[in-house]
Amino acid sequence: MSSSAASATPSARVAQLSTWQVFRAPLLIGLVAAAGLAFGLFGDGLWDGLCWLGLSIPILLSLAYGTKLSRGAKAGAQGARARTQDLPL
Repeated sequence: MSSSAASATPSARVAQLSTWQVFRAPLLIGLVAAAGLAFGLFGDGLWDGLCWLGLSIPILLSLAYGTKLSRGAKAGAQGARARTQDLPL
């Protein structure tokens, strides 16, 4: 067994993603935001509602993803702290 194969653990492997897989979600979010901006130029009433909706979706996604990441980071930090407290001196 080679040294590089022995040192690579399954959790250390990174999945290879295509360009489309990487940029699919950001592109869709950008298109929704651009559509929201365009709807704001078309007129009043219904167009204003569509503008509000189109511009609020990226904000809501950012908040949802950001809180998910911050909760995961806090849990990871607490787990690391607990592991270091259990070490014998």
